[in-house]
Amino acid sequence: MNKRLTIKTICFIIILGCGTVLIKQTHNNYVQNKTAEEARLLYEHAQAHKGPLVLYTPTPSIPTLPQTPTPLPTLSPTPTPRIVQREFEELRFAYGNYDIVGYLRIPGTSIDYPVTRSNDNSFYLSRNIRKEISEAGWIFLDFENDVGNDDPNTIIYGHNMRQDIMFHSLRYYQSWSFFNEHRYIVFNTLYENHVWEIFSFYRAETSFPYIQVFFSSEQEFMSLVREMKARSMYDTGVEVKPGDHILTLSTCTNDSSDTRFVLNARRLSPEEIPEELRG
Repeated sequence: MNKRLTIKTICFIIILGCGTVLIKQTHNNYVQNKTAEEARLLYEHAQAHKGPLVLYTPTPSIPTLPQTPTPLPTLSPTPTPRIVQREFEELRFAYGNYDIVGYLRIPGTSIDYPVTRSNDNSFYLSRNIRKEISEAGWIFLDFENDVGNDDPNTIIYGHNMRQDIMFHSLRYYQSWSFFNEHRYIVFNTLYENHVWEIFSFYRAETSFPYIQVFFSSEQEFMSLVREMKARSMYDTGVEVKPGDHILTLSTCTNDSSDTRFVLNARRLSPEEIPEELRG
């Protein structure tokens, strides 16, 4: 009898524990969904009322000074002011979070989030957009990337959460038909708006250097691009050329701690952007 009671007690404790975890996860996901929806509405409202789009113009190069017998003082280039687009000013103010550096959206999916950036790649693994502790974390830019620069490889991370939040939707790209219906990404930053076309999707070990930001040469960059294309689960037919810029999205597979789902996309020129994504 005592043994039966003990087994029943253990089973009850296990069920209670599992139920508590499930309730906590469901509540957490609800909060994250609600926060993301609030952010989206705020962002879209600000976009609709911002007037003409203001883009960041890189600092012009300083012309070489002529040689003279008398040494001239060193001239420092005057940086061009970088104007933060209105929608990001409002987002940052609303959440009291100046780590917000962009907005990521894959039309037709649940991926529709402001993007944050910290001084490391661990802070937003366990904190939300309000910097509160959260197991779902948030969507964040690699700490080595800077949206003020024109980095050849821009990397964004997010957890593979249940109930289709954060980067869970990336797993659907294992299907060719899903890719074909969701082949474009919109990633707008503080200073510029861009559309990207997906050229590769694959599973990778963390040892594969898909998160490399800096390259010693164009040849090194293209070598990594060719490897990304070779690993793709299907041939997208999208070509990447020297001088192009790529966007990399990364999430866990939830199969093992050292494997990731990786998506790569090529930045489109204004002329290449589909009509439905212009504006």
